[in-house]
Amino acid sequence: MIESFNNWFFFLIYLLNLAGGAYYAYQSVLNTENFLEKYGIHQSALLPARLAGSFVLATFLVGFYLLFRGVEGTWTYFVILFLQSVIFTVLGYLTVNSSEASQLEGVDYTAEAYLAPAIFTLINGLLIYGLSDKIYG
Repeated sequence: MIESFNNWFFFLIYLLNLAGGAYYAYQSVLNTENFLEKYGIHQSALLPARLAGSFVLATFLVGFYLLFRGVEGTWTYFVILFLQSVIFTVLGYLTVNSSEASQLEGVDYTAEAYLAPAIFTLINGLLIYGLSDKIYG
């Protein structure tokens, strides 16, 4: 299994990425009400939150499958994760720092909205670089 990820470092980075995906999939799909409440977001956002969470859950499930199958030829998976995290880093930053939504009474957006995806961007960039011989093969 580890040889599929070139070495322990990239294997552990992959597991970290997978764990982060599992956490946000759980929060946005199965624990949605509490997730929204944490940020002071009205329960009417339940369906859009679960819609977004369905994408996170799908990428987690594929990533879990790849853990056992190997990552050979899976560059599109890693590029999609990278692009998702870059896009959400920008959107999260803009939403937290300059949107009307962040100014609504009771809404408690935090820097997590752009720091977490920025970390995922870094992790996925490292994985693309470190696994390039496998994922582009």
